[in-house]
Formats: sequence, structure tokens, C-alpha cells
Amino acid sequence: MQNSLIRNRLELEGMRLPPDVDNETIRVLTSHESIRGFQSTPVDDVRLQAILVSARSAPSSSNLQAYSIVVVKDAARKKRLAALSGNQRFIEEAPVFLVFCADIYRLRYVTKRQGYRFAAETLEMFLLASVDAALVLQNALVAAESLGLATVPVGSIRNHPEEVAAELALPDSVYALAGLALGYEREGVRRGVKPRLPARVTVHEEQYSAVHLEDGLREYDQVMISRRTYDGRRVSIAGEPEREGIEYGWCEHTARRCTRPETIAASASLRENLRAILEKMGFSFR
Repeated sequence: MQNSLIRNRLELEGMRLPPDVDNETIRVLTSHESIRGFQSTPVDDVRLQAILVSARSAPSSSNLQAYSIVVVKDAARKKRLAALSGNQRFIEEAPVFLVFCADIYRLRYVTKRQGYRFAAETLEMFLLASVDAALVLQNALVAAESLGLATVPVGSIRNHPEEVAAELALPDSVYALAGLALGYEREGVRRGVKPRLPARVTVHEEQYSAVHLEDGLREYDQVMISRRTYDGRRVSIAGEPEREGIEYGWCEHTARRCTRPETIAASASLRENLRAILEKMGFSFR
């Protein structure tokens, strides 16, 4: 079977689970694939509300619930958000675009409402809100895919945080962490689940270990080379000629991207001043 037809990581990695473990939830999680092409078919409100209540059921640090979700359906607004997110057309195509925000505004409001001074001006509070929002996004993604919808997270919503905040009327101390485009996939856009690094590289027993790092990287490189994953996608190194005869796999591609941060996100250079912008928007990093 061609890899492009493999839709589940269990199958891709040759893993067989006993019937009492191989359940629907495991299948949904191991079948995730980011989809970047959507039909115009709307997502009905019952399904959307099921996705949102599932998202809101994510764990939250100290039950502070330091997140907000903005549901965007308006075509003109989606077009403007797409322009602010690297001109990614699938944001316009998707019938629903959810924006997940780290939200400290509500905590400030509650503190003041109760007659106290807000003193949580810390990096930890920023991280707490960002993690809360990320967990909520993941719950939404899994819920949507369990209902037969396709999804793709969008980190480039952070390219222009102030403009996005203005578009969504976000108050101070709220920033858009990531978006999630969802809808029914267009025919022919699915490519099959992408191989991941071997578990022995990313999963550690009791303590971190790099014992299997080198052999795991070599194995993964060969997998990605055999799939021709990076054909036509080589990252050039500024000022250096292309090296002949080098095997171009995940390691070479990743190393080159880490020398050029703008290749990790299409507009990473726009985020170079992200800390200063977030401080201006009411966040603290002490």
C-alpha cells in the first residue's frame, strides 16, 4: 500500500492493539492529518456547539480558565484574518475559523471586581494562559475530527498580533495564540498521515536519555527520504552554495530551517518583536 493511502499512525508504524484498547478515541487521535482544503458546506450549529463544549472541557490550571475562543464565520473577516496570517487561502475556504486566545483580561477584571489589586504580572501567568489556550485548541481539534470534520491549526495568526487583536476586538491582556480552520475536506487534499520521529527519540522512561538519539535520527531520515518528503522543498543557506551529494532528509531540512527562522514560519521575521508587542498589549514577562 502506498503511504499516501495510510490514514492511521497505528497502521503506519505497524502497531497492533488488542480490541479492548483499540477504541474510537485512539483511532481519531492516531488518524490526525492537517487538511488545507475545504468545501463550502457549512458546519451545522449542533456540531459546532459540541466542538466548543468539548474544547471548554479541557483541563485548566487552578481552574483559572485563562483562555477565550473567538468563532469566526463572516467571509470578509476570514479573508482579512487570512491576509494577516500569511495569505493562507484555506482560512477563507473553511466555513469556521476558531481563534484561541490567552486571556488574562478576565482575571484582571475579576480581581478588580472583588476589590483587590492584580499582582500576577509574571511570565508564569503568561505561560499558564498560553497553555490553557493550547489545551482547549487540541480538544476542539479532536472533537471536530471525531465528527468527520477536517482541521488545521494556524500559528501564523501571531504574525500581526496587534492587527488581529483589532480585528477581533480583543481587549488588553488578550492575544491570539493560534487559530483552527475546520470544515469538510475537499476531495484530493489528503496525503496520508506523516511519519513521526521514533518513540525512542521522543519518549523517555523515568529520565531524559539521548542514548537512542543518533540511531533514531538516522532511521527517521531514511523514512523521510524514501517518501521524497522534501523534493522541491530544499531550504537554501544564505551565502553558501548547495552541497552536492548530501542526503536531504529531516535532519538536514530541520537544521537548515533552524539557521533561518523565517523558514520555520512563513513570516517568522514578523514575530521578532513579539515580546515587545505583547508587553504593549498588557502582558508581563518578569
